[in-house]
Amino acid sequence: MKHLLLAAALLTAAPDSRADDPADLIVHNAKVATVDPKFTVAEAVAVRGGKIAAVGTSAEVMKLKGDKTRVVDVGGMTVLPGLYDSHVHPVGAALSEVGDPVPLLRSIPEVLEYITKRAADTPEGQWIVIRYAFPTRLKEARFPTKAELDVAAPKHPVLYHAGPAGVTNTMGLKVSGVTKDTKNPGTGVVVKDPVTGEPTGMLRSAYGVLKGVPSGGENVSPEKKRAAVRKLFSLYNEHGITSVSDRNAGRGDLDLYLALKEANELTVRVNVARGFSPGGTREEIAKRLDDLPGKDGRGGPTGGGDEWVRIGPIKMFTDGGMLNGTAYMRKPWPKGDTYQVTEDDYRGLLFAKAEQLQIVAEEAAKRKWAVTSHTAGEGAMDVLLDAYETADRITPIKDLRFCITHANFPSQHNLERCRKLGVCADVQPAWLYKDGHTLLKVLGPERMRWFQPYKSWTEYTTIGGGSDHMLRFDPLDSTNPWSPWLGVWAAVTRKLERGGVLEPAEALTREQAIRLYTINNAYLGREEKEKGSLEVGKLADLIVTDRDVLTCPVDDLRDTKVVLTVVGGKVVFERK
Repeated sequence: MKHLLLAAALLTAAPDSRADDPADLIVHNAKVATVDPKFTVAEAVAVRGGKIAAVGTSAEVMKLKGDKTRVVDVGGMTVLPGLYDSHVHPVGAALSEVGDPVPLLRSIPEVLEYITKRAADTPEGQWIVIRYAFPTRLKEARFPTKAELDVAAPKHPVLYHAGPAGVTNTMGLKVSGVTKDTKNPGTGVVVKDPVTGEPTGMLRSAYGVLKGVPSGGENVSPEKKRAAVRKLFSLYNEHGITSVSDRNAGRGDLDLYLALKEANELTVRVNVARGFSPGGTREEIAKRLDDLPGKDGRGGPTGGGDEWVRIGPIKMFTDGGMLNGTAYMRKPWPKGDTYQVTEDDYRGLLFAKAEQLQIVAEEAAKRKWAVTSHTAGEGAMDVLLDAYETADRITPIKDLRFCITHANFPSQHNLERCRKLGVCADVQPAWLYKDGHTLLKVLGPERMRWFQPYKSWTEYTTIGGGSDHMLRFDPLDSTNPWSPWLGVWAAVTRKLERGGVLEPAEALTREQAIRLYTINNAYLGREEKEKGSLEVGKLADLIVTDRDVLTCPVDDLRDTKVVLTVVGGKVVFERK
């Protein structure tokens, strides 16, 4: 590739070959894609004291070899910066693998069969819950109905949970006292039959009306929780991930990461976004922001912490979800079985009004907090950017790198606003692959023109790649798939799981897709000066892959295997 340079004497820092100051690790005879501003390619990299000491030709870098230097000849394989996932929920994902296995369900019959089996060994009256099971990924591309759940488990309350929206059965409504007279809670909706007025079982951000639903993970000891997170992080390492952003962490989650760090048990660097509710008066919001760092001061504001555990933005929720039909759209959701929409004017759910978001943005900016908000629909993006713009007139936000989480449907106007405000976005390429087919069927090609338009995004601002990993450990069969290689491949090909390609003109180049999971995510976290590329002085986080991801057949990208993962100069995974 002509834009990749292999300079014969490329050495980004003069080698220091003093015997008393050798490198700890040298990886050579490699194709080192540095992901620097020119995407320079070198032959070798040296590590000393947990940081990059030199990058250049093998001959030059080998001058840093000492008696105790570990030298790895990778036989021409590709070296990349460690990968970074901009959006995960590690504690919840880890806890999902503690106890009963979480089922992988691909069709309505599989859902009903699983519920029937659970009912056979669950005492009558106890809840059966399936969590984060998105209808877009079922063969039938729809939610199960209340009647179907009734047949599967007539004597048990059942909840088919898909994020902000879910379906319960007749017994679930009965034990919770939900009737035609039950009022909608807050911004949620207890959906009712337009003819009879009886609850249909569909609940949109209305789980609060249900009684006795277990939250999951209640009885997991702190030791088991830490062990589960360590195991998950080791799996992340195996696939090349060296940094993640926990995109909605409570203080307990932060303390868990700090404890792992202090015990020298972290193998993944964590950027911690603190969960924050936009409700309340200005005074109440200001007080909660002041209290968020905690008495020890380690909980904020943005940028606090160290290279292992860094405080990220505060995280809010603007609307519901794209995969469950609660994202707040500009135009109504079409009627149909996928999301059980029966209303003519249903646009989804807006959880926070612009004036509340504006207050949070203003008060956060005053305190040097960056802000991001879950924003799935295009109508919600309009509302969030209105709030960001208004706040910016009072306290400029550009240097804080405010963000939009998910940002599924930008528009030309909103891209221009993002550029003006310095607003970036964390996006989920696996959703394009897993859910694009169903969304195309529901919304049609005209509305789907602006679904995750990566190329257009890159022309206006910085986007970073994330997975929104919630449940299960498997990199491809988890909810959501967290394999970064699936994400890279999806961003490059824009292929859909059930066939077809969505808006191929919005595909990224391989270089851009790699940046999506390295330097771009470092930029989102305001960490680009310390990681995201292989440059002298940066953290020695790097990986070796089993194929040349810059030139291999494009469909081989998703099957990339990592041979070696190094974090801070320490080998944390090595394929045997």
